Amino acid sequence: MNGINLSSFNYRFDTTTGKCLYAQVGLHGQNADSTEFVDASIRINPEDLPEGSSFMQMTMDNIVVLAKKKLASDTAIKEQTQAQQ
Repeated sequence: MNGINLSSFNYRFDTTTGKCLYAQVGLHGQNADSTEFVDASIRINPEDLPEGSSFMQMTMDNIVVLAKKKLASDTAIKEQTQAQQ
């Protein structure tokens, strides 16, 4: 992969309170030497932000970094236990 790049970025607000509910981050990566690619849509919730931070305090770049980390964590190979027979 030649890196994971931003493809879209949206905030979702509560129309009653005006509070930001989450950010939806679209990410794309492609291997230039083949047809391999990854597309992901990662939701960053308030609990994903550093303690004491809000969406309005975070830059878009900071939120994209969080999304890339969340993508890596969500797609990492997890240890699996084999079912005992």
